Amino acid sequence: MEVAYRHQTNETLIIYGETVASMMRKKKLENKQILFCGNQRYYDLYAEKLRQFVPKTSSHEWFITPNNRYCNTLENFQELIHFLDRFSRQKETLFLGIGNEGVIELLGFVHHVTNLQAELCFLPVSLRSFAQSLTFSAQIVSNKKLTTVMEIDEVPQSILFDHTLADQQTTGKMVDLLTLIRCGIVSDYSFLQSLYVNFPTREALLQHSFSAFSENLINYYQSDSEQLRDFGKIFEKAFFQTENGSLLSNSMKAMFGLLFELGWNITASNLHFNFKNFMIWLVRLGFPIVVPAGISLADYGQQVIALAQEKPLVGLVQIGKVGAKKLPTQKELLQTFEAYQKIVTEIRGE
Repeated sequence: MEVAYRHQTNETLIIYGETVASMMRKKKLENKQILFCGNQRYYDLYAEKLRQFVPKTSSHEWFITPNNRYCNTLENFQELIHFLDRFSRQKETLFLGIGNEGVIELLGFVHHVTNLQAELCFLPVSLRSFAQSLTFSAQIVSNKKLTTVMEIDEVPQSILFDHTLADQQTTGKMVDLLTLIRCGIVSDYSFLQSLYVNFPTREALLQHSFSAFSENLINYYQSDSEQLRDFGKIFEKAFFQTENGSLLSNSMKAMFGLLFELGWNITASNLHFNFKNFMIWLVRLGFPIVVPAGISLADYGQQVIALAQEKPLVGLVQIGKVGAKKLPTQKELLQTFEAYQKIVTEIRGE
């Protein structure tokens, strides 16, 4: 299926519901130099498969990044810019990013600043990297504390999404579900309820495809791209600034970031939402809800406040509807963490 995806004044072509092989055969790859930029794991899985689509009249190179979510570091940016020195400025070029959100951001940023006249194409391998490609936003971050070094908007000419790649994952599929949950929290409460019905257990989550939700994701990001991109992000990044934040994986930082921003909205705005039932559902799906004892939530809250002063948070007026931007207070965050810990204690005791 092909969709003209419009966000503000920008537009790209999204092709989904087809296999990678089918979509690559449709690309005009003759007489081009092709840059494949991908995480190590996707190079290992797909390099040989993708090579067969490169015509004899074309050449190709791979730039391989680490597998972690935030491979869009200043170091990798500089290495990729240097890597492009081997490409001719006189030949048609295709940049093709295959991988996670970091690859999408890294290649988008490099495409924006390079003097190569290149077509930019994304081949996301998960719902969350598909969602990132729909934001038209790219950051370069510092290597350790994840502070934003540079940020731009860049529009790809096309996005090719093969949902079967996302469906093959296990832990990754759980993180993908958070992408859909975020859509429900920010854009459509009824959609959040439908996720609860469709995925009542971990078994149901792992067995069922996300293919039916591709159109929903496209529609929500088309209308609320910025709000969806940012929701939970400050709370997630604060873990990178907090002592012992390394006790949490990047995926767990993203999950707790989402939970705590939701919890803060419920506390600060007294929203009508059964947060305990929501967390019981997450436990049933296999998500960890206990913050490691080595992480001080008081210190973490200070980091959230500091980051929010640089970029205020979008408050919810109700679940599924955003309002004005707000700054969290120390009192609100302490109340949020206390309420959260109380729910965790109750769930673990049941």
